[in-house]
Amino acid sequence: MTIENKCHKYLFTLEKYHQNEGVIVYLMKMLFWNTYRNENINSYVLDLVNKYEVDILLLAEYRSDIEKLDLLLKNSNQALVRCNTIGCNRIEIWSNYSDMSSGLQTDYYSLQVVKHELIICGVHLFSNLRGDKSYERLEKAKEIKNDIAELGEVENTKKAVIIGDFNGMPYEEAFLYANGLFGLPVLNQYDKNTKKVNGTEYTKYYNPMWNFFGDFNYPPGTYYSDQSSLNSPMWYIFDQVIMSKEVIPFFKQNKIEIITNGLKDKKGYPNKKISDHFPIVLELEEDIIHG
Repeated sequence: MTIENKCHKYLFTLEKYHQNEGVIVYLMKMLFWNTYRNENINSYVLDLVNKYEVDILLLAEYRSDIEKLDLLLKNSNQALVRCNTIGCNRIEIWSNYSDMSSGLQTDYYSLQVVKHELIICGVHLFSNLRGDKSYERLEKAKEIKNDIAELGEVENTKKAVIIGDFNGMPYEEAFLYANGLFGLPVLNQYDKNTKKVNGTEYTKYYNPMWNFFGDFNYPPGTYYSDQSSLNSPMWYIFDQVIMSKEVIPFFKQNKIEIITNGLKDKKGYPNKKISDHFPIVLELEEDIIHG
């Protein structure tokens, strides 16, 4: 069962919209950033929230003054209020939705529900800094998928977005394989929801971050490391968003971005004086939470 999030004490009315063939479409904007334990990150966070008109903010490795950030975000144009993530020390979440409730909180991910319609899972998974943790990420991916399914049954919804620092590439077993998150590079909203493998049905998800691979567009990743390794791609897409098929009709494909402006060094890599990760931001049509 979900626990009511008591942080939201007022109703926030969205004013952001775009015209689509004469119809006003309201937008939900979601931003994630691994802030690299930067104790002076608050001003950068506030700038991003205001510039991108963020409705849901998720941060990992946040080590600055959170009470000061709470005040800055609450008094910003977006009026963000911190959500209940007690039990999850790796993710902090803010939102301007009055009826956003918290679900299961674990060491590596936080479940939230917007208006009983959209499940949001903020993640910060194991890194390989102290050895290969791909198997641990796979096991955690299985847990995430199961917990989302269970919460979806309680809330009577299949709409889910998993967003955060996965500390692995989109093609890693944990995130691509059917027994993991099953985050496919292509998934049509009219495709079958599941795929049967050896008698077991696995639910398909969609991972739009596959589109950032290669040098046709800058940047080709969210994290850069020129480590001495034979299998290093140098650019990594560690920060990702993976969504259920039910979210795809509301997802704006041309409105997902790896943010670099003001955050890169002279070589175009993440400026480690700010953070070693670039943030990611995406837009969903707000109809996703209206039945």
